[in-house]
Amino acid sequence: MRTYEFIEHIVFQNIKAQLDSEFDMIKFPTVRWDYNDFFNVSKDYLDTENNLAICKLTQAHDELLIHNFVDQFPIEYMHRFGSNIAIEGDGLPSLKKIDNTCFIEHDWEPIYFSVDLQFWKSIYYWKLQYKTNFIVLHSEYNSEDIKKLNRAGIKDVHWFAHAYLCSEFYFNHYRKLEMVTNYSSRPLRYRWLCTNRLVDTPRDYRIKFLNLLDTSRGVYSLLDKDPHTNRTPTEICPDNCVIPHSFDDHLNHSAEINVTELTPWNTSFLHVVNETVWQDKIHFTEKVFKPIVLHQPFVVLQAPGSLTYLRSYGFKTFGAWWDESYDTIEDPQERMQAIADIVNWIGLKSLEELETMRTEMASVLEHNFRHFYENIPAICLNELSVGLTLTP
Repeated sequence: MRTYEFIEHIVFQNIKAQLDSEFDMIKFPTVRWDYNDFFNVSKDYLDTENNLAICKLTQAHDELLIHNFVDQFPIEYMHRFGSNIAIEGDGLPSLKKIDNTCFIEHDWEPIYFSVDLQFWKSIYYWKLQYKTNFIVLHSEYNSEDIKKLNRAGIKDVHWFAHAYLCSEFYFNHYRKLEMVTNYSSRPLRYRWLCTNRLVDTPRDYRIKFLNLLDTSRGVYSLLDKDPHTNRTPTEICPDNCVIPHSFDDHLNHSAEINVTELTPWNTSFLHVVNETVWQDKIHFTEKVFKPIVLHQPFVVLQAPGSLTYLRSYGFKTFGAWWDESYDTIEDPQERMQAIADIVNWIGLKSLEELETMRTEMASVLEHNFRHFYENIPAICLNELSVGLTLTP
């Protein structure tokens, strides 16, 4: 059984423990079918949930929505969970059962209401026509997209799915390796690390951030062309002055950390976490857990409140060594500059000074490592269970 399938069954067991009646569950694909259309979505499109309330439930509309739903969201992505067994491809008819409860598993990718508008229109149609109680399972916080779904009458349950995934599956085996646990034996060769693979919209902020850094003082990656759009950094950001540079193969190995040899990944002091979403919401992925596994301090490029969010799960951050007030700055450019100031300040330190600083913060680094493996899985599953209990 593959990792995501295993977690689906874990989630199913938690739902079953909370519900007395039968329910359905459909799974949002982890790879978007209309990724390239993301760049064509206009800003005016973002308030289209208001249009959902006026859609007419005619037979023609019924057929159109069903056609579009099946066409864009293939049946093989749908699962119907009966008493104990997941039956692939049996979800669509059951969704038409009056007063049914259906969970939408959207744990891994950020929710983009406007990009996936046809999908959400279809969900909204079924909700009106069959009085289906739709509940979205997700892992984002302070999200306008969730608010849009709520305004359309679609409920939600938040849980830190990526933390569970990384602790129990992606990075679980690293806890046994001496290269990881005996981190102080790894030499510091680089003051900071800033890795970048995808850099085109909406991740173009990564290029802008690199341009705020003295890149000669750390190690970074910036490809000649974005792997998805084939555009160069200068085509994406005309003011870019950072020269493309690479130190690994840039394959999308989210679950892998190279610990078989000394690399920039495991010999850098500060880890710059460039999350998938920059300004719109808090949506942590596996990226933040790589420095935790490697016993590295980190800064996070994401929406305000991201460090507060991590601390709410029991992790410790690094306000004793640098100013973390950037986490409260609403203006994206000011917040980006405040983070760059920290990275550039680290870049002025000698490696010997950073060795001393790493020794000083050993209790924080070791706490995060142990907490990640020993406590996070139970905390995340409990969050899911409590959320299900509180959602009618």
